[in-house]
Formats: sequence, C-alpha cells, structure tokens
Amino acid sequence: MEKLIILRMFFCFPLVGLLVPDAGILLSNFPGKVPVIHVVIEVALLVCIALCTAAIAYGKKRNQDRTNEASFS
Repeated sequence: MEKLIILRMFFCFPLVGLLVPDAGILLSNFPGKVPVIHVVIEVALLVCIALCTAAIAYGKKRNQDRTNEASFS
C-alpha cells in the first residue's frame, strides 16, 4: 500500500510542473496557447492519480472489513 502512495505522490510532481507554466500562459496577457501534448499528459497523470487513489481506498476498505470480521468471530 505504501508503494501506491509513493507512486501517487510522484505522479503529482510532473503534474504540478506542467500546470504552473500552463496556468501562467492562461493568466498572462500574452495570447499564447497551451500545447496539446501538455493537456494529454496532464489528463493521463490525473487518471493515474485517480486509479492509485481508488486502489488505496479499496485496499483500506478491504483491510477494515477484515478487521471487523475478525472482531466479530
């Protein structure tokens, strides 16, 4: 489970690294465009983060259910 948490954390680093310059382009008065490849990479990273988060939540719920079953026995 710790490996998924670390993987999710490392997916966040490049996402932030891409979002900061893209936000700067969008917020500045310079009429620049965000590269399409940046958008594709950002969406892919968000999907990977969501999958890791779902796996972590499922693992925690499964462990919690196991401990509840053991306490009732």
